[in-house]
Amino acid sequence: MKKVCAMAGIIFNPEKPGQSIHELKSAGMEEVMFDFGIFASVEWILRERQQEKSKWKPQRTKEFYQKVAAQFLSHDFMPTIARLPFMDVSVRMQDIFSNRKRTYSDPSSPQRESHNQDCAILAQELIDLTMQVNKDCIRACEEIGCENIIVQPLSVGLERGQEWEGNKAFLQELASCCKKEGTRLLLCNQCYDKNGHLIRGVCSDGEQAASWIDALNKEAGMERFGFCLDIGVCNLCGQNIQRMTSALDHRIQAVILTENDGQKNAKLLPFTSAYGRRSTLDWLSVLRGLREISYDGYLILETVDTTVAFSPLLQPYLFPVYKAVLDYFEMQIQIERDLKKYEHIALFGAGNMCRNYMKCYGEKYPPLFTCDNNPKLWGTEFEGLKIKSPEALRNLPQDCGVIICNIFYREIEAQLRSMGITNIGYFNDEYMPSFYFDRLKREEDSEENDFSKKEQK
Repeated sequence: MKKVCAMAGIIFNPEKPGQSIHELKSAGMEEVMFDFGIFASVEWILRERQQEKSKWKPQRTKEFYQKVAAQFLSHDFMPTIARLPFMDVSVRMQDIFSNRKRTYSDPSSPQRESHNQDCAILAQELIDLTMQVNKDCIRACEEIGCENIIVQPLSVGLERGQEWEGNKAFLQELASCCKKEGTRLLLCNQCYDKNGHLIRGVCSDGEQAASWIDALNKEAGMERFGFCLDIGVCNLCGQNIQRMTSALDHRIQAVILTENDGQKNAKLLPFTSAYGRRSTLDWLSVLRGLREISYDGYLILETVDTTVAFSPLLQPYLFPVYKAVLDYFEMQIQIERDLKKYEHIALFGAGNMCRNYMKCYGEKYPPLFTCDNNPKLWGTEFEGLKIKSPEALRNLPQDCGVIICNIFYREIEAQLRSMGITNIGYFNDEYMPSFYFDRLKREEDSEENDFSKKEQK
């Protein structure tokens, strides 16, 4: 699995990129998604053109990305995934062409008909410019070695019901400019603005998006197209993310991890949009879906709104946190990977988390035994497992892993390493398919409660 931070999410300065690249690499980040939206914005180009200030200047953009790419290369940190410029979903076409906006009370008036013709011309201008910019950026991606390219399907300028035909021609033309066999164009799910509300847009239906990708690949005669699943967009559209993931299955080659409140298109660090001590996004559905398809592609963290809320003096301290969040998602998605790589396993912990392990994986990956630091439990049984002293772990075979089933991960890991044990894995039951909400009650817990009650009296 490749863990990536979005370039926009780290307030990337294309004029002086070296410091950001160094800070990310120092934080342990594996890669950055090369975001061409920093160098070329379709909305900006159109506004400039409408005001007759300038035209699209690919050479100027090329100078920018070549300068940034050189910095990545000098740090041995070259990206392998990029995103082409996206239109802001909250920007409507009439806002882009604000100087041409008109309203007419009579729909059949000649002025209204002329206005509609103008809109059609402007829509085609938008599509043509998007095509030109995207083609230039695809060539740039292949030049710097980015094999995976996230593409925004067309939505603005297409009549309802014509999305497939319009996008088919658009995407096939983009594919025709790919020169390398390994280049993949990843469609991304979209929402769009309708009277100030964000609703489902192009590729927001999993089954439909899957059929698009299959049809495009059949036409291309190769696996040219895949999918990038934007979790934040799914939340804005109120979708069952597990169901969408299941429908797209192996076609998903990148996942954008970002959070919002389900109403505004924010780009927040996962788990930071919360109410009532719970995230406003259904991360359980996300993790279940990705586990179900054995996902092993790109994990892209997009956090621009979280990052900009902090002072530039504090922003570099966020990067290790971002790295930890990506590591956490990798562990949750591929939790069975650690279990599969050991011939035998033993557990450390004889409490609620151990019980949840046995509920979820006890039959598929049965442990030899479990152990605990509480000597009162040694020699007893729990969930069908013998509870032993941690010293029993010294006698494990070399192909045996120790899976920590206890929230005190760091302390227990240090304890195991001090014993010379290196085959260490983790089990975390926060996002398991099943979960026991009733807590264990042991005799010593009851005694402590009785003591507390006496003290209160």
